[in-house]
Amino acid sequence: MTSVTQQLAEWIAKAGYDELPEVGIRRVEERVIDSLGVQFAGLSVSTGQIISQWVRAQGGAPESTVVGGGFKSTASLATLVNATAGHALEFDDIATFSGHYANPLTAATLAIGEKLDASGRDVILAWMIGWEVICQTAKPCMDGPRNTLLWSGWFNQGFQPALGVAAATAKLMGLDVSQTRMALGNAASAMAGILKNRGSDTKSFTAGNAAMHGIMAAELAGLGFTANEDIIDGDDGVARLLGREVGDPQKVLDGLGSWDMATRGSTMRLHASCGAGHWAQDALQQLLRRRPTDPDEIESLEVRLPAFLLPMLPYHQPRTGLEAKYSIEYDLAAIVLDGRAGLHQYSDEAVNRPAAQELLTRVRYVPVEGDPHEIKLESQVVLRLKDGTRLEESAHQSHGNPQDPLSEAEVAAKFHECAEALVPDAQRQAIIDLCYRLDSLESVRELGDAVGSTAG
Repeated sequence: MTSVTQQLAEWIAKAGYDELPEVGIRRVEERVIDSLGVQFAGLSVSTGQIISQWVRAQGGAPESTVVGGGFKSTASLATLVNATAGHALEFDDIATFSGHYANPLTAATLAIGEKLDASGRDVILAWMIGWEVICQTAKPCMDGPRNTLLWSGWFNQGFQPALGVAAATAKLMGLDVSQTRMALGNAASAMAGILKNRGSDTKSFTAGNAAMHGIMAAELAGLGFTANEDIIDGDDGVARLLGREVGDPQKVLDGLGSWDMATRGSTMRLHASCGAGHWAQDALQQLLRRRPTDPDEIESLEVRLPAFLLPMLPYHQPRTGLEAKYSIEYDLAAIVLDGRAGLHQYSDEAVNRPAAQELLTRVRYVPVEGDPHEIKLESQVVLRLKDGTRLEESAHQSHGNPQDPLSEAEVAAKFHECAEALVPDAQRQAIIDLCYRLDSLESVRELGDAVGSTAG
């Protein structure tokens, strides 16, 4: 019987650009814009600067652009920097099946595409294949709304993307079925990441590490490096190990080729924080638009969240911007004080504002217990004012999700917010324009050149 790994590799090798739905192509172009924006933002803070400094010190062939870095490195090391930077500020996209995958796929496909002088169409196809492989290999890890990796304390950002980037790189390199199977096997041994590192630089390194090793896996396979050819299959294969009791390898083939990015898409965030708090933030925004409220009027803020989401928000008295991204208390404080929770609301200075720190003490969360398979997936915010007024609002989805997508203007505004510290307005607009015509670029090196230089 043909193995799951072989069937997946055969699909990767065979898939062609003409199969891609137009909506998927457009969504990729938008997510390339979004990913490049959050990569610029991550390179403007210490997380990106430190990893960039380390990679520059390693030397390496100048194959691929470090976004906003002013230098090039090998495709794998440039991807390490760019994908790490892109997850540094918890501002990258959220898949409908859990995880943040547009950023590592963008970093990897542009880096390999630049190295190989690939066309924009080649990059889009590889990107879509990478996303599809991530989606399909995540299916054995899903137990209703819960991801078995996250439930066990592992960070899925370091797992499926290694396979997805290996698949995308194999496609760009033109590897055959046997080599692609080896690339998947190589990538599987590089999977890593634990949730306990949230709130630190290493959480974002998980994204860069997975993407870097996905490239390495395919490049090594192209040189003849061997791995187990059926890495997904069997009781000791990837699907079973990652999915525990629900890890059926056959789920990887269920719906393969339906192009998840086209059919479901992903959420492009306007809140620069963990998605577990976004429903509550949206609910509070709606409430405050209906009834503008001064912080001094507030007696208390109560937020009700499904209990299984609360481990994602462990910081109750955050003191740094990174910690605050995993604090439901600060998420709501930012909305009260600023009306939004974008890039600048999660700086160390913003978090340590006396008004913010004091407001944290007035926020109380109530875990909503119940079977995760049956519990209603929403957040409810109850605002009590000192005059006795009680205001309430609920939300079950955040703006930017596929059912309520960002407008083109909002996509551009977020990109400008993220990139303004490193590149001037005209250059930012040129990058946006290049991304929106990615499907017509003869060489992605044109985009690489545009994102490499900085205002300094």
